[in-house]
Amino acid sequence: MIKARLCRPPAVLVVAAALVLGLTPTATTAPLGTAIAGVDTVAWTPCPADSEVDEMFGLPRADVLCSSVSVPVDHDVADGRRVDVEVRRITATGDCAGTVFGNPGGPGADARQLWYSALNGEYDDAIDEVRRDHDLVIVQPRGLEGAGALECSGGGENVGTDHLARAKRCMDSDPEFVSSFTTENIVRDHEVVREAMGLERISFLGYSYGTALGMMYQTLFPDRIERMVLDSAVGPTDYWWYQIDRQQAVTRHQARDYVMQWIADHDPTYELGDTPLKVYNNIRALDRQEGSGASRFLPPPAQPGDGVPGSLATGSLGTGSVDGLATGSVRLDNAALASTGELDREIEDSVRFFALLDAVVGSPRRWSEVAWLISAGANGWLGGEVDGNDLEEKVEEQLAMQSEVPELTSDMETYLTILQCNETAPPVRNPLAPALLGSSDAVGSTVEDVKNLEHQTAFCPFPPSTVPPRIVANPMVAAPLVLQADHDTQTPGMFGPATAAATGGTLVRIRGTVHCYFDTGNPAVDEVVLNYLRTGEVAQGQYLDTPRPAPGPVPSDDEDGDGR
Repeated sequence: MIKARLCRPPAVLVVAAALVLGLTPTATTAPLGTAIAGVDTVAWTPCPADSEVDEMFGLPRADVLCSSVSVPVDHDVADGRRVDVEVRRITATGDCAGTVFGNPGGPGADARQLWYSALNGEYDDAIDEVRRDHDLVIVQPRGLEGAGALECSGGGENVGTDHLARAKRCMDSDPEFVSSFTTENIVRDHEVVREAMGLERISFLGYSYGTALGMMYQTLFPDRIERMVLDSAVGPTDYWWYQIDRQQAVTRHQARDYVMQWIADHDPTYELGDTPLKVYNNIRALDRQEGSGASRFLPPPAQPGDGVPGSLATGSLGTGSVDGLATGSVRLDNAALASTGELDREIEDSVRFFALLDAVVGSPRRWSEVAWLISAGANGWLGGEVDGNDLEEKVEEQLAMQSEVPELTSDMETYLTILQCNETAPPVRNPLAPALLGSSDAVGSTVEDVKNLEHQTAFCPFPPSTVPPRIVANPMVAAPLVLQADHDTQTPGMFGPATAAATGGTLVRIRGTVHCYFDTGNPAVDEVVLNYLRTGEVAQGQYLDTPRPAPGPVPSDDEDGDGR
């Protein structure tokens, strides 16, 4: 194991320094304002192995340190109620020149394992390059496990998977604390930790919702930021989540069409059709045969050879297009199926092929696996045996997780709802939305249709506790770097230019569907980020590619090895 050199002296040296200076040594948790400039007052110990992932990466180990820092529930009341938030630090492998704070997004994603890829000694990835001269730190957002997570069951009827009811139950259990779950408070918690660690400045790498934290950091504490990378930005707006959810409905269609175009481009391999609409029809036929509700998915635009004339604009904002005739047919079929309960019929051990496709749109390395599964079902070879396929099992597990969730504030869907309603309760813009939403299932509407309608109603179970400050492009040591993919289903590509404009940052566009790019296997993106972290500079106008995969081999279910 490489012995790391720390950016700041460990706690035992802090106590000695305090005695030399004639100060009373601080406790293991340091409130804002008590830190000694340039000295780390946090008491670090090796992180315990609290999970299988921790054990996989060899915890406890000397270069992965944990502590707990006390932060005010209300940052305007320093002597009021406090909560301890967990902090994890992976120390630099060489001479430490700085510290990078990071957040994986969500909101509500557990941040504690964000930097673990830097612990895998078998690879030399982009994050390893960062770690050579930086400590890597996470601050667990308040309300998650390790940072004051609440149990919200508390009697009454079982709310099951109803995230709105769970959010309301959590709010009722501790309104003072739960109403404090806001982007601004999470950033202020980070600032308490930065000061407790004695750091003059930090760099910040935010993924997805983590970019909202970065933008807020620039707005509130610009002089404390050395470098800032905003990877897959949520976009600056007065209604963070309302705007995101509306736009996701559009980009989900676009990303799905993008992958079906890739399958069509490789029709000689998969034999599913040479246009996206033909691929769509094959998948839809499989799902209809299986009895799955996935036939709610809308078709891609028709192309020459499809034999369907014309196309109409669609989507929540009239962007994108699907073939008008095909769409009308699908909607009529959906309505007919919904009226008979067919969309809700599930066959035991059935494979939801559209759900599988949707689960991997942002992971190009898995497109071929899904295409082979669809091809096996559509063409009747590979024996139709897909039950043992590793991909299908993993995706089915992922889909099933939604049915069994703990009633905790650290459940990501519950946490997202709480934070969304705390700071951005959506405006009611469509007086017919409640009635349309109530009938949407009956007419076989798509998931995107339903989500759009939901976010045109006052669906939050409690009023907002705050309004996020408007993002301000305050000058920093280096302007932010913004990474944004064209067909990202989570943070739509249209948010990239708006984020760059609002922060004064430099936008690097990326062709593709991947959500969160740095250190995920795109060397061109990694080099841009690493150069920016070194120099603070980014070339203007870059438009990078995501390498499109080649078809992979026939899955191992093909025992004869002949592909048939």
